[in-house]
Amino acid sequence: MFELLVSEDLRELSEEELDKAFVTHENGVKQFLGRIPLGCIYATFLAGIYMELEKIVGRAAKGLIVNASRNRGKIAGSAIRRRYEKKYGEMNSEKARMVARNMVTIWGRCFGWGKMQFESKGGTFEVIVEDSLEAVGYRKLKEKPSHPVCWMLLGYMWGLLEGLFNSRFEGEEVECSALGAKACRFVFRKFE
Repeated sequence: MFELLVSEDLRELSEEELDKAFVTHENGVKQFLGRIPLGCIYATFLAGIYMELEKIVGRAAKGLIVNASRNRGKIAGSAIRRRYEKKYGEMNSEKARMVARNMVTIWGRCFGWGKMQFESKGGTFEVIVEDSLEAVGYRKLKEKPSHPVCWMLLGYMWGLLEGLFNSRFEGEEVECSALGAKACRFVFRKFE
């Protein structure tokens, strides 16, 4: 499983092929890479949590979710990097870029986070997400927020990049379908 993640471009694989390669199913439990439990959640439930959190702590809710997600994403990216380097040697930028693209592909097709595309040019990375799990929840609840709401996606992708590249990034959601955009668009820039 890990070898496939770090050695091939996964964009051409179907949802079924990716699921078979990366997700195990045993006794009602799904696990990514055979060890990380996965769970489904209603998009409206997640949006509801965000709205309630905003009522309690205001705009700080975004910071709480983004920072927690970023920390977890960085742990995941760093673990992939360490495992790769232990087996194959130093992870260069091209390999880190490919693994990030592969992870985004898996999140979209196996985890149900939305239809995701990953693009990169130099130290800038862009992720386009149609039907983001977070934005869909707001749309289904007929809630129109005043700001982008895909906080978990923003943070987790941001942290993953930092872990894979072993560098600091800045990131933001520049378009959000909960606000009426066709898709959610995230931009990440590597600090030089």
